[in-house]
Amino acid sequence: MNKFVTLIIVLAVIVGHTWLCHRSPKFWYLGGIVPLLWVGMLVFLFFNGKINFGEDWKMIIFPTLIFLLLWVQGHLAAKKKEIEKMKAKDIQ
Repeated sequence: MNKFVTLIIVLAVIVGHTWLCHRSPKFWYLGGIVPLLWVGMLVFLFFNGKINFGEDWKMIIFPTLIFLLLWVQGHLAAKKKEIEKMKAKDIQ
């Protein structure tokens, strides 16, 4: 797979993940789909000998942290937006 196609796929996953993370708080699990798939893929690759944690730790840790931090940040932003919406209804 060439680098351009890989870049397009990565950008699509990040945009989709960010959009899913900013959904309503009652759909909190939607933002967890991408991190769960990522961790599942890492476990699969580790057990098939394609990943060595000692050599590939940067490739494992940093994307995982980015996915999880985007999920948490999106969930908190959605929760804040939901609270503001509830306050606006109370004022009217």
